[in-house]
Order: sequence, then C-alpha cells, then structure tokens
Amino acid sequence: MTQSNDADKTLSAKDAGGAFADGLTFIRIIMTPVIMAIIYLYWPDTKMAVFASVLFLVAAVTDIFDDYFGGASKSIYRKYGWLDDIADTFLIIGTLIALTWVIYREGLLAWPFAIPAAILIFREVIVGLLKGFELSRFGWPDTFLSNAKSGLSMLAVCTLVGSPWLTQAWDSYRADTDPMAVFNAASPIVWVIGQGLLWVAALLSILTAVQIFKLPKPDLSE
Repeated sequence: MTQSNDADKTLSAKDAGGAFADGLTFIRIIMTPVIMAIIYLYWPDTKMAVFASVLFLVAAVTDIFDDYFGGASKSIYRKYGWLDDIADTFLIIGTLIALTWVIYREGLLAWPFAIPAAILIFREVIVGLLKGFELSRFGWPDTFLSNAKSGLSMLAVCTLVGSPWLTQAWDSYRADTDPMAVFNAASPIVWVIGQGLLWVAALLSILTAVQIFKLPKPDLSE
C-alpha cells in the first residue's frame, strides 16, 4: 500500500512538472509579440533595448526550465509538449522579423545581417509548410545540431537586440583605456559578434533542415 501511494505521489509530481513546463512554453509564446512590439516601437532606444533584451533572455530561459521540470517535448507528462519547439521558433523568428523591419526602416539594412536573417526566417517557413504537421504529430528531431542551432540563434538575436546598450557599456570600458578611440567612433564589435553568431546559426539551420527532410516517412497506420 505504501509503495502504491509513493508511486501515485511520484506520478502526481511528474504530472505537475509537465503542466508547469507547458505553462512556461505558453509564457514564451505570449512574450514574443510583446518583445516584437517593443522593438518595433522603440528600438534602438537604449533603455527600451535593455527592456527588450531582458524580456528575450527571460523567454529564452523558460526553454531551459520547461525541459528541466517537464522533461523533453515528447514527455508523456506534457500535454502540450509539441508546442515547445514551435514556441522557440516563434520567439527567434518573430524577434528577428521585428529587428529586421526596424533596421530596414532606418535605412541600415546590409547584407551581413540580411542574408543570415533571411536564411533563418525562410528555413522555418519552408520546414513549417512542408514538414510542420508531420513533425508536430511525431516529434521534432532532437539532435546536437538542432540544439546548437536553437541556442546560437537565441544568443545571436539577444545580442543584436541588446546591441544599443551593450555597445554603450563596451564603449564606457574602452573610454578608460583609450578615450580617443571612443571619441572618434563607437565600436561596432557587439553588432559584429551578433552577426557572426547569426551566420553560424543560419548555417546550422540549413544542415538541420537537410536532416529533417531526410527523415523516413512515419508509419501513419501505427
């Protein structure tokens, strides 16, 4: 009897963890349009860039904690686990679209940013249209490359969104060592690092897309 009660308590705890993980996934989805609106309306205002990048970071961290509390997206304890990867894509691509539009509006859109951004956006559109239904039913492939792509994409986008205040912080540091360098020009290093990470994420997105399209067709009769 005691073993049965212990087993029931364990199952209840795992069910609660799964529900909490699903809640974090929904929070990530809800936060995405808020982040997009802040970027669209206020970026590159420094204070609002801080706010947007902090919100993005919090949303990204929910991806870590929903896996910790509820297990992988395919866990039987997660009713909406299939939304986990969709929420990640929504966060990354939604934020990237808003950032791309603002940069274009300001007349600053250039190929080092535009090409990897376009690759990431169109990759998700193509995979979603051609394989989205199948993947949502039978699970998204969880590989080292797919995890690296998601992680680097989030890091790149967060760096780019936060570049106005991160650049100020970097220039304040430079002013202590070389005041004339700051006087002559602000350092583009934060933006360049963000673009570099975006390029790596874009290349990984192509590789993972190839992996997805090479997956064998699932047996729909099972």
